[in-house]
This record gives sequence, structure tokens and C-alpha cells, in this order.
Amino acid sequence: MKWLSFFVFLQLLFSCAPQIKVVVKNSYLPREDDESLVIYKKAEQIPSNSAQIGKLEATCVKWMKKCDSISIFSIAETKIKKAGGNALLITKFEKPSFWNNSRLLLNGDIFLVHDFSSPPDTTVSFVEKQMFLGFGMGPETGISFLLPKFSYYNFQNRKFFETYYGVEGSAWIAHVFWLSLNCLYGVKKDLVTFDTSLGAWWFPKLRSESGSDFVGPYFHTTINPKIGVKFWKLWLKAGPSIHLYRNYSKDPEPAGIVNIGKLGNTYYNFEILIKL
Repeated sequence: MKWLSFFVFLQLLFSCAPQIKVVVKNSYLPREDDESLVIYKKAEQIPSNSAQIGKLEATCVKWMKKCDSISIFSIAETKIKKAGGNALLITKFEKPSFWNNSRLLLNGDIFLVHDFSSPPDTTVSFVEKQMFLGFGMGPETGISFLLPKFSYYNFQNRKFFETYYGVEGSAWIAHVFWLSLNCLYGVKKDLVTFDTSLGAWWFPKLRSESGSDFVGPYFHTTINPKIGVKFWKLWLKAGPSIHLYRNYSKDPEPAGIVNIGKLGNTYYNFEILIKL
């Protein structure tokens, strides 16, 4: 089995042509060879008299033959027209770089446009849903280790950048259970992201190690602006955390858990997320 997996990997690595996958929902008549394929970069430009019929996924490594923009679009055009489409909305296009393992990537939604003269459907916008697991530390999360931090995001194309919103949650189960939850909104331009979240963190009441008294419960809410870098399947983020509300019972010296991410007099959050 290991040899088979290794063989498949080598076949992909040294293939002579880009790997292009076209998936359509139903069967459609192929388009004529001399018919043009119209390329759209924005969802709101697509004519209203049209229907999405499938998806395109294309990739190649830069040292493959025909791994360039012109070649990959040419091969994709042939496959799209054979599947019955006459328009492509590009949802992702990346040239080979260090950040994506030297791969050229082209993803898109395939459309069958019935009337190119019909007005654009301005209500249409491309939304990409992504899920992440990762490690987080700071007032927003506490600390996620045995159980990873779970994140769910919706990305939407705008004119010059992307916007996204999401929800994140984390729990700790070693020795004691605590919980964090936050929602956020942000913008993305190329590799750089900036978002702000509103988070809540809760730690229950526990008997101290001496057994003579209790610590907790602890609860706080925070606002958390973070700048990040998103590349390949990784997303690295960091930024300060501002407490909006704190309820640390009546402990004169709260447990050290409430000071995770504190550097000097300022609190910070740190995240490493991996796309599923």
C-alpha cells in the first residue's frame, strides 16, 4: 500500500500536464470548438440568465510541462466546453511561489450562460467556506493543546479584497474543563489578513491543590484585533487583547491561567491554524 501511494505521488509530481478536474451536476451538450469561453473574476458580473453547472479544480507544479497560465487556461477551456459550460468564474488563482509549494492553482465555478446580453445578477457573490484546526494561546482562547481550537470561516470576494466572518471555539479537558468561544470579522488582501473578534472565556470553580480552599470561577470577555499571514494551508495570527469585562470571583490573587498571554502590562493572543 505504501508503494502504491508513493507511485501515485511520483506520477503527480512528474506528470507531463496539469491535473485538471471538472465536476458537473448534470449532463449537458458540449459546446462548439469555435465558441468562446468567457472568463469572469467577479461574481456580480455574471449575466442573470445563467446557471452554475459545475466546478473546476486545476493544479500543477512549476517544473511540469505546460505548467503556465496560458497552457492551464487552454486545457481547462477544452474540458469546460466539453462539459457544456461557456463561462468560468475564477474563485482562486495562484502562481507558483514558495508559499504554495511552487504550485499553480486554478479553481472556479462553471456556468452555462443562456444570454450574455442579460443584465448582471448583482445579488450573486462568491462565498468560500473553510474550516481550521489549530493552536491558540491568550485571553481569547486560554490555551488549546490537547483539544485543538476549531474555526469556521466564510470568505467573500469584494472589489479589491476579500472579507470574512467566522466563529471559533476551544475547550480544555486535562485535569479541569474550561471553555472559550468567539465570533469575528476581517479582511484579506493577498497573504495578509486583519480581523477583530469578540470573545468569552470561562473557567469553573475548583478546589485548590492544598485542598483547603477553592479557586475560581473566572470569566472574562475580550476584544481581539489580530494581524495574520495566510498561505498554503497555514494561517498565523497575533495581536493584543483588550478586556471588556472580568469576573474573577474574590480571589486576592487569581490563578495563573487568567494571565496566559500577558507580556509586561499587555495581553496578547497567538494562533497557528491549519486548514482542513
